[in-house]
Amino acid sequence: MIPPDTVFASAADAARFAAVPPAARLPARDLPGLFVHAARRRPEAPAIRYLPRGLLGDAPEDWTFGRLHAAMLRVAANLAAAGVGPGDTVAALLPNGPETLAVVLGAQAASVIAPINVYLEAREIATLLDAMAARVLVADGEVVEGKLDAILAACASPPRLLRRAELLAAGSSAGFALRDRSAEQVALFHTGGTTGLPKLVPLTGENFAVCALFSSYGYGYTDTDRVFAAMPMFHVGGLLASALFPLANGASLVIAGESGYRGPGTVADTWALAERERVTVLIAPPTVMGQLAQNAPGKARIPALRLLVNGAAALPVSIGNALVERLQVPLTEPWGLTEACLAVTSMPLHGQRRAGSVGVALPYCGVKAVRVDAQGREAGDCGVDEIGVLAISGPSVFSGYRGVEAGRQPFFRGGWLDTGDLGRVDADGYVWITGRAKDLIKRGGHGIDPAVIEAALYAHPAVALAAAVGRPDAYAGELPIAYVQLKPGHLALPTELLDLAARSIAERAAVPKDIIVLDALPLTGVGKVDKTLLRLDAAHRTFEALLRELVGSGQRVALEIAPHPRHGTFVQVRVPAAHVEGARRLLAQFPHQHEVLAF
Repeated sequence: MIPPDTVFASAADAARFAAVPPAARLPARDLPGLFVHAARRRPEAPAIRYLPRGLLGDAPEDWTFGRLHAAMLRVAANLAAAGVGPGDTVAALLPNGPETLAVVLGAQAASVIAPINVYLEAREIATLLDAMAARVLVADGEVVEGKLDAILAACASPPRLLRRAELLAAGSSAGFALRDRSAEQVALFHTGGTTGLPKLVPLTGENFAVCALFSSYGYGYTDTDRVFAAMPMFHVGGLLASALFPLANGASLVIAGESGYRGPGTVADTWALAERERVTVLIAPPTVMGQLAQNAPGKARIPALRLLVNGAAALPVSIGNALVERLQVPLTEPWGLTEACLAVTSMPLHGQRRAGSVGVALPYCGVKAVRVDAQGREAGDCGVDEIGVLAISGPSVFSGYRGVEAGRQPFFRGGWLDTGDLGRVDADGYVWITGRAKDLIKRGGHGIDPAVIEAALYAHPAVALAAAVGRPDAYAGELPIAYVQLKPGHLALPTELLDLAARSIAERAAVPKDIIVLDALPLTGVGKVDKTLLRLDAAHRTFEALLRELVGSGQRVALEIAPHPRHGTFVQVRVPAAHVEGARRLLAQFPHQHEVLAF
């Protein structure tokens, strides 16, 4: 799909590549078709090396392209034989593994695949299954086994339960013929990890095919690549960037266990696995990148490695710089969202890396910053380096959430998707994320709807106002906390409110880590709680506590956190001269732009 002499060094290169329409570059117009094209070219070539526990001592299980192709066709044929058709939803609660990829490809060929986060609680999963109107649920793996009965019992209309082995069972696949599904819905993803009401993202065969094309352009996939796949395969990053897109381009995978990076010992073994398996592309979230940076080997130890890809959330600049310096390979931090099938920007593979940026728009993708008024209404496009709400367009962007009326869909004029992220685009086309217009709390790459937390707190008779925001965290990116204003004459201790939240919120990741009671919550000019000020306060409390722990009692610390026209938020710190380097190392764990000075 990508000519071998392709160069991606700038936004202009991406624009030149996009001058040729996707249809002229794609050998097929949906993801199963692209994979079949790759499999027929090299049926005996290795497609997957599966390490069941993601550990160096595992006995590997190897799959060729031909074997995966045959498994995909069996899944599609068995679904069709069970009466499942193109309009039916096949939900998946599955661990990482080659069988899961066969199920996803086969279901896309025959129906609509709907991956679900296996770590959600049973009630949350049941809500999603009902909202999806799932006809079939394919479920396997240790994480979901103990809650399957509770999931099905909580469904208003339980789907038929199938196991991967049933769909992969030997049978005749000769009667199933692949057809072009580019214009049809082939997948349904739910957004985030925790939502009050699930938002369902339908995606077509064309969305996947064009995203596979410009993702391979951004990462430069070839037949010789070996991609380390340890991101969760219920998420677009783990399923698409780490697995299906490389396979569609003829690359092979090293799948590190059912639980990926969550598996005991997998992160500790990652560099050794990368060395032994001659991994060329390693993809990981910032929580893992931070751990990998602590013991990153030199380039001589892993000479095959050519690219690092950060996914799911912002990577602190210092971690990225440390990895690049130690490994001497490019690092890209793509930016995108489920609603666009995956990434829409990437750092130019052969060009300048600008630390802190998410790169330039990929071919066929448009990115711009939009001015909005106090009511969130579009008020024109921003100028160069002017912060606004980032909007995107292109053939990978979805057409709207399922079941949401047209007036409530997140689109600006001209079909540009409102991403909810704040950012700017510089004169060279590099995109910089500076914050979020939406309230979503991003914990380890998963979205938490603050309304879930706030609704639990409003159930307490003493609570007048409640607002949940994200507190900076070096490991998870953000952790949920809540601010509360009590009714006059009422009392409630933070511990009491925390206990209420823990009992009321089904998803453990959404339970707030702290509750702060204020005399009055700050309000905007139109009377809404000003969460911008609360986020600044949460950051101030976090950094001040860490800095005071660093310098010790009785030492001076000055801290200022304020909005910034280029960086979104800027942190300035003053500490005694002996602690300047320590403070710099501390703040370098966070993605915030900062400056440390001595008294």
